[in-house]
Order: sequence, then structure tokens, then C-alpha cells
Amino acid sequence: MTALYNTPFNPVREKYDEQIHSYMSPYFGQDWHLFAPEPVAEDSGILVRAQKVRADGSLVTTKWADVTTPHISKLQQQRFWPSRVQRLPTGVRQQLDSWRDPQLEELRAKNLLPDPRPDSPESKKHKKLNPPLTPAEHDARATALRYAQALASAEATQLWGNDIRSIQVRVVSNEFPRFSERYTRDSKGKISYYDLDWMKPLKVTG
Repeated sequence: MTALYNTPFNPVREKYDEQIHSYMSPYFGQDWHLFAPEPVAEDSGILVRAQKVRADGSLVTTKWADVTTPHISKLQQQRFWPSRVQRLPTGVRQQLDSWRDPQLEELRAKNLLPDPRPDSPESKKHKKLNPPLTPAEHDARATALRYAQALASAEATQLWGNDIRSIQVRVVSNEFPRFSERYTRDSKGKISYYDLDWMKPLKVTG
């Protein structure tokens, strides 16, 4: 199972993907950090906002709230015995960005048309060539969204109370200036973000 789990995408993995991942996860998953990692190239965090019920029954949308920075500040103040809770916001980005199979993503990228026309025969042909999501990808995506939903629910409830109808998560990334631009005074990072769909809040305990 370990050998199949670590091989590149192939027909055997496609056929038995669900069985392989159900055996390997969560206890036997391979995650190598033996060699020196690549230098950090960006900083990321998440923002949360909510739709709250007013006293007159109408809905109001709150402003975006940074829920990553306060947790990082607490984590830096607890150098010896940091709480694992403070690491949760930084894990959302990793969860949301790592559920796809990298080999399958390469195949999907190769099969994409430069300028696809939805109704053209070429576009339909390339759609058929693109490997669909595997069961493991479906499960990983659902887990990532559930993770983000639970964290956003807890943070929104703490910030705005219990009268919340829906929540939304924004993932923000700040790509650092390139090393070649280190002597350029006006060099700034590139900020990008993407928003998840509105979700119903979860009841989070503990």
C-alpha cells in the first residue's frame, strides 16, 4: 500500500485510489521533510466575515476580520508550550491548497486549451481527456472546506455573537519581492486573494 501510495499517478492508482487512501490515511500518510525546504516565498492568512441578524430581523454583512494575525501573536508569546489552537488559522490555506493530486493536476493543465470555446468540438474533446476528481480528492476537498467552515464559525461567533446566518472565508496571500529585487527600494510584494462561497455556520464546541 505504501508503494502504491507513493508512486506517480497510474492506472492501478486510479482504480484503487479510494482503497489506498482509506488504508494510508490518516496514520500512514507520507510527508517528507528530511532535506532543506525551499525558502519561504510568501505570507498568507485568512479573513472572515458574516451575515448577522439585526434586532429588526434584517441581515447585515460585517466587515472582513483578520483572524490569523491575533493567533500568530499569541503563538509567538508562547515559545515553550504553544497551544495547538493558535496554529489552526495558518493550516486553512494549506488544507485548501493541497487537496488536489499533483500528478493529475499536471495532466489537467496539459489538456487545457489556451482559449477554450465552450461549444467547440475541440473543447469537448479536451474536457473528456481531463481526469475527473478521484474519490480521494473529493474527500480531501470536503475535509478542507469543513475545516475552514468550522474555524470560521468559531471565530465569527466569538467576534459577532450567535445571531449569525452565514459565514465566508477569504484566503489572502502576499508574495514577497524576488531576491533579484532586494536592492530596489520601491519593491513591494504582490497581494492576491480568493473567496470561498458563503457557508452556514457550524456549532463548534471546545
